[in-house]
Amino acid sequence: MKNLGICLGILAVLSCKAQQYPLNTDYDAVPSNSYVKDLNNDYDPYIGTWKTSLGNKEVYLNITKQQNREIKLVSKTYFSDVLLIKYKVVINGQIVETTENDSLDKVKIISDGLDLDNSVIFTTLGGKCMVGWGTILLKSIDSTHLKWNYLPDSMVITNKNCSDYPAGGIKINLPYEPADIVFTKQ
Repeated sequence: MKNLGICLGILAVLSCKAQQYPLNTDYDAVPSNSYVKDLNNDYDPYIGTWKTSLGNKEVYLNITKQQNREIKLVSKTYFSDVLLIKYKVVINGQIVETTENDSLDKVKIISDGLDLDNSVIFTTLGGKCMVGWGTILLKSIDSTHLKWNYLPDSMVITNKNCSDYPAGGIKINLPYEPADIVFTKQ
């Protein structure tokens, strides 16, 4: 009888384990409490520090992988392996924007999964007052280069709906033009 109890306990633990899905799974198809896992290590080539120079602007990306991050949607909660981007923008030697010291729960650029061409899709919540929220696509070119495309959505922000709106306006400092900006691994 004791062995039957132990076997039933082990079976209960194993059956409660969340079902796993690959990264390219449509999140609408993922049941609550499931785990979208980087089963094939598709995110690994993106991890590290990357840099690009555009005229007098240098942009540094620090990309890390977080496993089993809780994702809360209106209709459900599930868990996923994600890439997180912290960044620093330097113009003429001066840091004009940085998220390098943000904790992981404050990072505003988070991967959503893989596109059909295996590029990584990110959602960015933007900067101050959400200016610059939109989509970022990263595509690995080779082990030391990746291609960046940032598609900021337009928003009208005024001091009425953004209490700390600066008098000179808010700029998007991350590069969104030209398309296909190449970053080099540092």
